[in-house]
Amino acid sequence: MGTLRVAVGTSPLRSEHERLIRTALRRGDPSPEDVLAGARLEATYSERALRLAREAWRARMVHEHRSAAVFARLLPQLMRAEAALEYRTTVLRMGMDELRHAALCGRVVELLGGVAEAEAELATEPLPDHEDATPREAALRNVLFVGCLSETVALALLAEERELTREPAIAAVVTQLEADEVLHARLGWSYLGELAPQLTDEERARTDRYLRVAFAHLEREMHAAMPAATVDEPTRVELEALGCMLGVEGRALFAETMDAVVLPRLEDHGLAARRAWAERRA
Repeated sequence: MGTLRVAVGTSPLRSEHERLIRTALRRGDPSPEDVLAGARLEATYSERALRLAREAWRARMVHEHRSAAVFARLLPQLMRAEAALEYRTTVLRMGMDELRHAALCGRVVELLGGVAEAEAELATEPLPDHEDATPREAALRNVLFVGCLSETVALALLAEERELTREPAIAAVVTQLEADEVLHARLGWSYLGELAPQLTDEERARTDRYLRVAFAHLEREMHAAMPAATVDEPTRVELEALGCMLGVEGRALFAETMDAVVLPRLEDHGLAARRAWAERRA
């Protein structure tokens, strides 16, 4: 355990960090960093809503920071799988996206009156090696989980939160996160689209079996990140304005996205996704 801090420092590399945000990571003007500079909340909120929102954005800060390690660890697997160069460069960019997201979430915590720090486990878990699989299968499994599953669901959640958010500075952050998740999800679907036709019958059967494990793990992760706590109606409205969807609504949207988006697209690529989803708790 340690203290996670995501503020930009004062080293000579600060200018390089800022150049990356202005160029390689730029997605339109103005940047959320510019919008947050000197921003204040436009409406008045109850202390309870502010506290819950700070907790939610601080948890998101930790999650985004950890996600950077996931994309960094995808690179060696893609190299071993002989993936095309664009996949390798894109995962590196995505790791930078996640570090930026963590910093943006920290800025929102500060906007809400908190401190952009969190006591958290600083060590990150390695990606599964999938020793039962070929190198391209192993890479596909992890890219599929990250892009086709986790990031696709995250995109749906962020799209809904963007519609609900009323504070302009927070809306700028949610919009940035949503725009980046489009690319993150596209990595998974593009890689699956390229590899699916090449899979042997044995590789496809193993991938189908893997989906049951992936779905169960994804559901546990999503539910853990979205506690099914309830609040009174005024607090719910305030939280939504501050970019925070209630857990019960998030869980419902997760299930809807899996059924309407993820499973059909996996089936289109020849994977037995609906059967795996039905058997995920077995």
